[in-house]
Amino acid sequence: MTHIASPRRLFCSALTTITLLVSVAFPALAGSQVARRLYSLPSSSDPRVSLPDTLSPRVKTASVLGHLGGETQLTGMSLVLKPTDAQSVALQQLLLDQQNPSSPQYHQWLTPQTYGERFGLSDADLSIVKDWLTSKGFTVDEVAPSRNRIVFSGTASAVESAFTTTLQRFHRADQDYFENSTAISLPQSLAAVVSGITGVSSYHIQPPVLTPQVVAPQYTTGTGTHYLVPWDFRQIFSMNTLVSQGYDGTGIKIGVIGQSSVTSAQLTYFQQLTGQTQKLPTMVLVPNTGTSGQLSVNDEQESELDLEYASGSAPGAQVLFIYTGTTQSSSNNGVFTALIYAVTNNLAPILTLSYGSCENQAASYANAVLELVLAQASSQGQTVLVSSGDWGATSCETPNSNGIVTSAQGGLSVSYPASSPNVTAVGGTALTGTSTQYWNASNNSYRGSALGYIPETSWNDSSPTLGLSASGGGASSVFGKPSWQAGVGVPSDSHRDIPDVAFPSSPQTIGYLVCVVGTYQCTNGSTFGGSSGTYVFGGTSAAAPNFAAMLAVVEQATGNASGLGNINPKLYSLAGASNASSIFHDITAGNNMVNCVVGTTGCTSGVMGYNATTGYDQVTGLGSVDASGLVAGLTSSASKLTPTVSVTAANPTPWGGTTDVFTVKVTGSGATPTGTVTLTFNGTTPSTITLAAGTGTYTYTAPGCSSLSACSYTVVANYNGDSTYNNALATMTLSVPAPVAPTVNLTAATLTPTGGTADVLTVNVTGVNSAPTPTGTLTLSVDGTDVKSVTVTSGTLTFTYTYNVPACASTGCVHRVVAAYYGDTDYTTSVTSINLVVGTITKATPTVTLGATTLTPLAGATDTLSVTVAGTGALGSGIPTGTVTVVVDGSPLDTKAVNLGSYFYTVPSCTSVCTHTVVATYSGDTAFNSATSNTLTLTVGSALSMTPANSTLTVTAGATGTDVISLANTAFAGTISFKVSTTSTTLTGCYTLPSVTATAGTPITSTFTIYTNLANCSSSSAQFLPRSIASASPGSGNVPWRRGGMTIFTAGLMGSFFLRRRMRPAALLLVLLSVAALGLSGCSGGGSSSGSTGGTGGTGGTGGTGTTGTYTAKGTYPLTITATGVPSNGATSVTATTTITLVVQ
Repeated sequence: MTHIASPRRLFCSALTTITLLVSVAFPALAGSQVARRLYSLPSSSDPRVSLPDTLSPRVKTASVLGHLGGETQLTGMSLVLKPTDAQSVALQQLLLDQQNPSSPQYHQWLTPQTYGERFGLSDADLSIVKDWLTSKGFTVDEVAPSRNRIVFSGTASAVESAFTTTLQRFHRADQDYFENSTAISLPQSLAAVVSGITGVSSYHIQPPVLTPQVVAPQYTTGTGTHYLVPWDFRQIFSMNTLVSQGYDGTGIKIGVIGQSSVTSAQLTYFQQLTGQTQKLPTMVLVPNTGTSGQLSVNDEQESELDLEYASGSAPGAQVLFIYTGTTQSSSNNGVFTALIYAVTNNLAPILTLSYGSCENQAASYANAVLELVLAQASSQGQTVLVSSGDWGATSCETPNSNGIVTSAQGGLSVSYPASSPNVTAVGGTALTGTSTQYWNASNNSYRGSALGYIPETSWNDSSPTLGLSASGGGASSVFGKPSWQAGVGVPSDSHRDIPDVAFPSSPQTIGYLVCVVGTYQCTNGSTFGGSSGTYVFGGTSAAAPNFAAMLAVVEQATGNASGLGNINPKLYSLAGASNASSIFHDITAGNNMVNCVVGTTGCTSGVMGYNATTGYDQVTGLGSVDASGLVAGLTSSASKLTPTVSVTAANPTPWGGTTDVFTVKVTGSGATPTGTVTLTFNGTTPSTITLAAGTGTYTYTAPGCSSLSACSYTVVANYNGDSTYNNALATMTLSVPAPVAPTVNLTAATLTPTGGTADVLTVNVTGVNSAPTPTGTLTLSVDGTDVKSVTVTSGTLTFTYTYNVPACASTGCVHRVVAAYYGDTDYTTSVTSINLVVGTITKATPTVTLGATTLTPLAGATDTLSVTVAGTGALGSGIPTGTVTVVVDGSPLDTKAVNLGSYFYTVPSCTSVCTHTVVATYSGDTAFNSATSNTLTLTVGSALSMTPANSTLTVTAGATGTDVISLANTAFAGTISFKVSTTSTTLTGCYTLPSVTATAGTPITSTFTIYTNLANCSSSSAQFLPRSIASASPGSGNVPWRRGGMTIFTAGLMGSFFLRRRMRPAALLLVLLSVAALGLSGCSGGGSSSGSTGGTGGTGGTGGTGTTGTYTAKGTYPLTITATGVPSNGATSVTATTTITLVVQ
């Protein structure tokens, strides 16, 4: 018989389809993609967790001045919110895809809002965090659009109370400041979503501006001395050609990051002096950081330098100065706060930062706060440029009273955030050409005189007078090698190396003229400096804003106004291309070596640092960049085809130390791809292979695991492109098995030899079938003295040793023989032993002791059991040999040689609290009797033994009912969440049952609340039961939603016909929403009558619409509550269930 669906059912099916179409076509209507992680406001009794990386290493070296006054007002503090592990993995994949031309995500940048929808906190979670801050006496000032930062303000005493820390006043170097002297802590639930905190320290990163050179105001080239202005920089690096073509940065924003106000007059004088159209930057004072003011003269000078060259070298760009304010009482925000604000609000596609600090000291801030922000910047298409530092290969030094460092003592180090893989580190060069071959004899109207490119060397002005003054560079101790950092000269060191590029930075050779506040500030728009001199500045902090200006011009010329994101992958790819010499000026001369104190960290010869060399080096990176060449390289890249890259391994699960063959294939829609592929293994670059017919192979020796557990290695194949194809990459994972134990057998011709005779000892070592053959050293000893040592090379090793058994001093004695194999890449150490009994002895009974890591293990966890066998008795040096078997509940668990390693018991789940009996039995040997250990009883926490206070919950229709759920907990520690379900096909309603955090041995409760009124189900914490709430019948024409839906439907339908085309999608949306509104009631499964208090319903029982909302139908319903416990130690989750009968009257 053919079944014909009812009109109502057809309508409901159509409505479901329309709803899906709306959610796909208008994803914003579907809400955030972010899963909820918090379910209730933490209570005062909740356990607290110290946040990692929230205590600065500065605390150890600073002098304490006293406690910060509790009444001190702190503004602009913020909680930085962390993504889940799954979100982090997805973000890293997105960052790779956004720079991979073969990916559909290539250059598809996020906005702060879309970033928040994918990687931020849910609205409900944000509300809980804000409510918690408010409950602690803070004022919530702002939530970042990207939903990963909450800004708040309050007193110092509120900070100490809320975060259980102490705020102290310190002195370090030449700065007085305050910050927390103990780690920040939070309730356990909040700690799961908070990565770090900012604004609880007033320590400011010092500006890196070098002591400037002061020259006479007659700066023209008449004396043969030369200085730089923006026009010169553009001329040297081929930017003027682009500017003459109309590409001057128009339409591109550059964000200059600072922490002090600037003097507009100095900027105006500089623009007048250099022939620019007068245009001041847009001032962006970060909200809630105080009022605009000078933090220090050096900070202001730094920002004026940055602004003058960012705007001067890209005269058409819109420059934003994003800076923090100052307050007399605290000044607890600085340049990093400004950077965070620029990213979380996506203020500009190019950001330039001229500040940094010792990477080791900044590591905690990097891990807790800034790396999350810099990754977000990359995902939004923002390019972040950071100066690499001005102390050469040493960035962890403390200046003397004159502000200089004469000799390094802190070892090789780099500056952060320059070392971040998410930024481009800009180092320093020095121009060497001073003749008329490179300079005009006089200046033009822009005060420029350079003729074109001028040769460069590495910047290093270090001297006893100037102190350390060289291009910052070296290997990061925090970040591994990114997959894109590969090519000629790149060290195979598994570390992120800096800088990436470099530009002129020497104030002593050919430096930058500026107008900045100070003794030699400009006083008008016709002459640099004052009557007694002119400032000439340098440092990598001058190189970074100039490169920012170059990128603004390049982005306009290549049509990338939305940004290039992290440009490092493209720079390194272009450096490996055949036309690299037209893009990069490879700096091969000079170094960044500096004097160091012999005997201090890493200093053996009195100098340390790196040399410039062909290709990449840790002084100047890839070299300086030709703007026109970069435009051509990027434009050529845009017109090229995108290939497909694959990388496979002959054995994706190789044992450590074995060779594996990788095959890389590059295919495309045009000619066969040619060129090279760079392979990296966990950041290390072992080889660059050349393709033949689009394929290349590489034989690699897989490394072993550093621990006893299995490990994995990421393999990246980066195709460097050719004249037809862009670069592209592919990744795969190598999984290396954990080292295993070999079998070591030790036997004797007789275990009871006669003294004065010879006994033949035989040792045999064999491996595991699937693993390589064992290698390494095997030692045989008798009574603690080594008698033979051999090298295992064949894998199955058998050797014999003739032992001349000495006579006993008494009637009987025992000689202990031990064979010890010391392991290799794939095998663990293994030891076995036997006892040789000479003469007549009385066997002793040893003591067998059994222990466990815990006697109350969690279900699903692994409990480690230990067994020791000891006892010499009358045997003198005799030690038990043989085997020990651990037995659990009467069944053998494992058998091992005596005293050889632990036993691991994976605890099974049980439906209630249960116990397991464990005992160990010793086999005995020629000298010792068999023996049994003590008995252990393991008590296992069940799936939580959950009980409701009331097994029957009676609720009046439209009212709210509660029940307390108790969990009798003996061993579980972790987070417990709940889910309520029913077998009823007619029950409708919603509920709340907050998650709880359990401590082992402590009973805990949660309150179950059932809502039978739809009006109470709008809370973000409410969860709906399987069915819809009963409502009016489809035929009822007096439902407000119906009337509203019909109105919207009519308006939308008319709009879709008569509105302009660009407005029709909105009208269509109105139509779809109106259909949904018309069908809300008709597709429910509840009763069909309505009334003030409910009446007799149809199928589904009694129910209806009351005076305050739509009610659950009357009836009796079975409810099942399931609790899922996620152990804090990472063990397998456990569950428990209970039932409640719900009666709705």
